[in-house]
Amino acid sequence: MGGKRKKRTKIIKPKPKLPKTFECPRCGRIAISVEIKNGIAHIKCGNCGLSADIEVPPIFDEANAYGKFIDLYLDGKLEIKESNKEESINEGEDKQVHTTT
Repeated sequence: MGGKRKKRTKIIKPKPKLPKTFECPRCGRIAISVEIKNGIAHIKCGNCGLSADIEVPPIFDEANAYGKFIDLYLDGKLEIKESNKEESINEGEDKQVHTTT
């Protein structure tokens, strides 16, 4: 008489995923990529060429390494490397083709 009992549907919430690219503190674009190998995080911006290598503990992931990079960048305690993108452009302008007439 009571009818058939309805099944409960279990709501499954998706786990949040960590981002793969981050915002650059210099140019403001989301172009920072982080690679961690052997306890050293190589951080590079694909837009402005900002790059740095920092030591991280083995338990750090990309988001933690990026956080440490931002802290060091804003405190001014970070040795920053520039990309060779601008140098290669300038070298091309310096080379001129000489023709003889």
